[in-house]
Amino acid sequence: MTLWATLVQLSVLHILMAMIPGPNTVVVSYVSARVSRRAGLLAVGGVVLGSAIWVILSMFGVGLLLLEAGIVYRALRWLGAAYLIYVGIRMLRAGLRPAELQRPPQGARAPLIAGLITTLSNPKSAVFWTSVFVVVVPAHAPAWFYAAVVALIVFQSFAWYAFVALVLSTDIARRYYHRFAQWLDRLAGVIMIGFGLRLAYELHSEMTGR
Repeated sequence: MTLWATLVQLSVLHILMAMIPGPNTVVVSYVSARVSRRAGLLAVGGVVLGSAIWVILSMFGVGLLLLEAGIVYRALRWLGAAYLIYVGIRMLRAGLRPAELQRPPQGARAPLIAGLITTLSNPKSAVFWTSVFVVVVPAHAPAWFYAAVVALIVFQSFAWYAFVALVLSTDIARRYYHRFAQWLDRLAGVIMIGFGLRLAYELHSEMTGR
């Protein structure tokens, strides 16, 4: 797989994760609806900053992990496959039950901080990105590739959450969004499970020599 194809794959993974309603969507929607559109966009800025921090920290971890070889690297890939499958199953389960908004965090008077803290308070983001990078990113990728990944994540995060802030301020828009989100949960779950199963199959083939 070429580096450009890898970027496309990361782009798809990220936008699917970003579009699934979670704490970030809740805080942006809450601030946009209860305070103002400007406050919602400030919350978006906090979410984008937090996402960039998690991605960069994950890259430093992946850089160290990719220096390892043999059984250690293979074990990490098995863990990555298991985690992707686990995430996919959770997405499927979420898509099969009625969507419920989480309790919005306090911080409407400081929306930028609210968005940042909400994103940084979810350590699963770091685990997810570390797993994805181990699975998808080739060893010895050039520096420009990692810079492109950060730029891509920042751009997509801003584009999606800004859309949420601009649109999810009316009751009808919020209702249709959450109805769509349940189907998105199911689709994303199937895709994530597929990624995990594909990696597991590749690792099994390597071990058996098939």
